[in-house]
Amino acid sequence: MGSFEVQLLGQAVGYGVLVGIGGLFAIAIVVATKLMSKYLHENAHSTEMFMVANRSVGIGLTASAVYSSWTWATEFLWVVTMVYNYGIMSSYYYAAGLGFHICLMSVVGILSKKRIPSSHTCLEIVELRYGKACHLLFMFLCLVNNLLSCSFMILGAASAISAIAGNLHIVASAMLIPFGVLLYTTVGGLKSTFLTDFLHTFILLIILCYVNTAVLQSPHIGGIDGLYKLVLEHEDDRYVEGNYKGSFLTGKSQGAIIFGLIHTLGDLGLTVMDSSFWQKSFSSDIHSAVPGYLLAAGTIFANVWPLGTIVGLANIVLEDNPIFPTYPRKMTTYEINNGLGLPYVLKAVLGDGAVGAILLAIYLAVTSTVSAQMISVSSIISFDIYKKYIKPDAQNKHLIRISHFGVVFFGLFSAGFSIMLHYVGVDTTWMGYFLSMVICPGVVPLVLTITWDRQTTLAAFASPIAGIILGIAVWLSTAYHFYGEVSIVSTGQQLPCLYGGLTAIFVPAILTVVISYTINPHRFDWEKFQEAKIIVVEEDAFKKDETSGSDSETSRKEEIEKANYKIEVNEEQERSKQTNVGEVEEAAGILREKKRVNLLVKTAYGSLIFMVLLTWVVWPLPLYRDYIWGIEFFRGWTVVSLIWVYLAFFAIGVYPLYDGRHALKKVFYGVYVDYIKREH
Repeated sequence: MGSFEVQLLGQAVGYGVLVGIGGLFAIAIVVATKLMSKYLHENAHSTEMFMVANRSVGIGLTASAVYSSWTWATEFLWVVTMVYNYGIMSSYYYAAGLGFHICLMSVVGILSKKRIPSSHTCLEIVELRYGKACHLLFMFLCLVNNLLSCSFMILGAASAISAIAGNLHIVASAMLIPFGVLLYTTVGGLKSTFLTDFLHTFILLIILCYVNTAVLQSPHIGGIDGLYKLVLEHEDDRYVEGNYKGSFLTGKSQGAIIFGLIHTLGDLGLTVMDSSFWQKSFSSDIHSAVPGYLLAAGTIFANVWPLGTIVGLANIVLEDNPIFPTYPRKMTTYEINNGLGLPYVLKAVLGDGAVGAILLAIYLAVTSTVSAQMISVSSIISFDIYKKYIKPDAQNKHLIRISHFGVVFFGLFSAGFSIMLHYVGVDTTWMGYFLSMVICPGVVPLVLTITWDRQTTLAAFASPIAGIILGIAVWLSTAYHFYGEVSIVSTGQQLPCLYGGLTAIFVPAILTVVISYTINPHRFDWEKFQEAKIIVVEEDAFKKDETSGSDSETSRKEEIEKANYKIEVNEEQERSKQTNVGEVEEAAGILREKKRVNLLVKTAYGSLIFMVLLTWVVWPLPLYRDYIWGIEFFRGWTVVSLIWVYLAFFAIGVYPLYDGRHALKKVFYGVYVDYIKREH
């Protein structure tokens, strides 16, 4: 393990991406943070800015951040593998396992902002509703989820980077992935992850547009019709068990739909149990959260649907071609399971430039994930451990220091953990199949914490524990039943992972409802969340400690000016309150705001229901029949998937620039004015 016969690019390219690009992004974010601090008055030394970006992020940046959060490095690698294994429908089922999760988080996010607007982590909500025992349990579940998901991404990306970059040692690859992320995340906090998410996604979507279009139009493929004819010519090369007539071009694929279910369950856990996904909804403006999430949900198909369709099928038809990097041999199981069909196809039809581009895309995707995970874990360490149980009176400067420690510690620990997984024989496919047994048991109880007022403390505590125990028991027992042994090979098969994952998600879902209705049933009063005091740590203490000399005098002058302004505002508010007109206008404004928020809640729920029905009923089920696709249907399928990529580029890559034009204008104008002053 860790050594590959095929070397696509030199080690220098790998180090250039891991160190050079990482360092470049770190410098860019440090500069951006300084500019925002100076011209937009955003202080990265404030806990509120570091953790939740002052809850002011707009639609465009929210959409790009959410899109980036669902853009995992393993997506690009794994979808090509699954199409190679089970046929074209794997590309669809991978995409179907992404969209409705985002809609679910839009529901959770808007309800959290409505019912407990000052929260920093989902665990704060758990503690306020259920108390210490549940808080500790869900803290454990969330941290396990963060560790496994982050290590999963690093493991997949490190394996691919090592294979692409001239047998770069996987230990070096895994340890260098968090390098640049540690720098810019420590300096900029969550707002820096939003900015890097946008930059990453912008570049990544350009790469995806290029790769999908270029592979399809290459002479070795010959366009949509050429790809279709090549697949038909290779139908007899390998019979796909569970597919209609063993074909790659059929909607009736048992392996694809089982993979889709396993993947969907795993991603559901990765999403709901990851505090970083909650934080991004906390960070957005209340009117931006739902539109931003839904914009990402509608475009997320662009990551895997066209790539699986085009590159996945190209992998099948090119493997026996002399231009394929492994020729004359077939890809090994290790190469297949680690998704190396993607760089091999690009090397064969597009050359080193395309391989370098996909190497960059993999790096950008994994660093976005790692950055969000670092902030998530650091917020849990600072707020849910340090401030809750160690130093309740901790001020801003203490929490920032603990947060920085959390970022560095988790980045290095998760990289080390991924190396351990590699050396015990775990590959990307096994890890992706395994995740759901461990991370799914807490999903339904955690969602119900903010959406259902009848869930009791006992139900929230007992159901995840039962889910973990029974899920793992079913997984191991079915592996032994079907394959006669419990090993890495048997536990990585589809059926044991499917049965274990379904048990892990549905047992807690059923158990929490039964317990809630039968043992001391009662309704939770949502107003208690409004009454709860979640302290928003102010930045003043930190400022006083960090400023000196003229900076301190300037700061005091600014504080006096702000105080005078607040006095004037308060006096004006008092005069307004003394009049009936002011009271009526204030009441009308509050009523309008409540109506807008309630409309957003209904929109989020409606979108969730629509997305589930569309992606798992209306779209795929009519295709599950005894039919091999004709060329006309294949043309339509492929063209629409390509359109989706270009739409995603404009919606996620270009729109945030327009949405943030006012802030950009302020920064550019401020830089220009300062430049003119220095010149004169």
